[in-house]
Amino acid sequence: MNPLRRRLSIRTRLALIYTGLLAAALVAFGTGVYVVLHDELERSFDARLIANAEHAAGAFAQDVNAAGQLQPTDRLIAQFASTGGRVVVLDTAGRTLVDSAPSAPTELPITQDDLALASGHTHAIRELASGGDVLRLTVDPILAIGGEQVGYVAWADSTRPLRDLLGTAGGALVIGGLLVITSALAGGLVLARRALAPVADVTDTARAISLSGDFAARVEAGQPGDEVGELAVAFNEMLTALEHNHHALQRFLGDASHELRTPLTTIRANLDLARRSGLPDDERRAILSDAADESERMGRLVADLLSLARAESGVRLELHPVELDALLVESVRRQRQAAMHVRMAVTTVEPAIVDGDRDRLRELFGILLDNAARYTPPGGSVAAALEVRDGRAVVRVQDTGIGLNAQDQGRVFERLYRGVQAREMRPSGTGLGLAIARWIVESHAGTIELTGREGGGTVATVMLPVRSS
Repeated sequence: MNPLRRRLSIRTRLALIYTGLLAAALVAFGTGVYVVLHDELERSFDARLIANAEHAAGAFAQDVNAAGQLQPTDRLIAQFASTGGRVVVLDTAGRTLVDSAPSAPTELPITQDDLALASGHTHAIRELASGGDVLRLTVDPILAIGGEQVGYVAWADSTRPLRDLLGTAGGALVIGGLLVITSALAGGLVLARRALAPVADVTDTARAISLSGDFAARVEAGQPGDEVGELAVAFNEMLTALEHNHHALQRFLGDASHELRTPLTTIRANLDLARRSGLPDDERRAILSDAADESERMGRLVADLLSLARAESGVRLELHPVELDALLVESVRRQRQAAMHVRMAVTTVEPAIVDGDRDRLRELFGILLDNAARYTPPGGSVAAALEVRDGRAVVRVQDTGIGLNAQDQGRVFERLYRGVQAREMRPSGTGLGLAIARWIVESHAGTIELTGREGGGTVATVMLPVRSS
């Protein structure tokens, strides 16, 4: 990589690029202006030169004697010389009759080609050097009254005023261009610094976060709608997601360390007891069975915590058409085999198709059916029903279990929360199932509610939008 390119900042490179483009445009514009001005001034100069020569030829045509010979008068020569041009009158053979600048160090180098072109009335103009100056010369024929050619008049003018004017114009264009380019470079640096200020803010914020680990920092957004402003907004959205994931990870670690401490302590204590010598076999088996139960509970707890952490990390579900009625029947059939102590059945089911994640919806029904069966005493019943009402699929899972009191009803969806009756009946629960269920339902733009059932028990109601046809 070029070392200079590494040293230059983006704002400097942008300012140089913009200035370079402006300089190229100014060079092209200035060159065009200079060329057009040069052509126009030269055309005007030549037109005046030809007009003067024609006027002089017409005036000298009066200075022809009776013998038809040209005899130019000093008065006309002096008059034409006063205009600033140099006038030379020649006879038909090309010999100089009179020169308005007889003291000039050199004669005008008038060639036979100049005379031939003049005889053809072509008004040819050529440029020549004379006495340290550059002249433009034209030759015009002198015609007598009858139309007979009696001589030639050569008119030459200095191009110094023309060159001085072009030099002044070129210098003005160069100086003006340099001033514009310098101003553009300074202004470009300032504007680039202001335009890229949010990028510098993003850099400073990212560096501060990497040093402090504080994801609460935010970048001041730039102008809405421009690319840099969109970058600042996107960076803030990323920080929000990172902060959310960071808090979710912290909660996961806190919950895991808190909840895993008890089963690990129990397993360690049971294993210490099982290692004692002289312990009866039946007591040893009971201790190992308790340790196995605690390890199973720990496994469920870790799985639930991972599911909840994944949910809170903002993972998006892939939604596809799902036949909710078939999925509910299948879930009841599977759960019935694992909960033999209760009667579980589908009482009502209507066809319903929703846009959803089939695996997550199966997990949702598994959580609700498992909870209903888990907290229903042997001999009780669990009933599931699916109806379609007002464009929404309504799933109800009701049981004849321990029910909910007012305090539990307001907190059942909190992480790790378990009511007093639930803890007494099933000490091995994790308190995470309903939190996961709520995330699944909300990810499908639905609602979930747990209420007490009249006569005892609980009713879980889930409402999901039906897929529009």
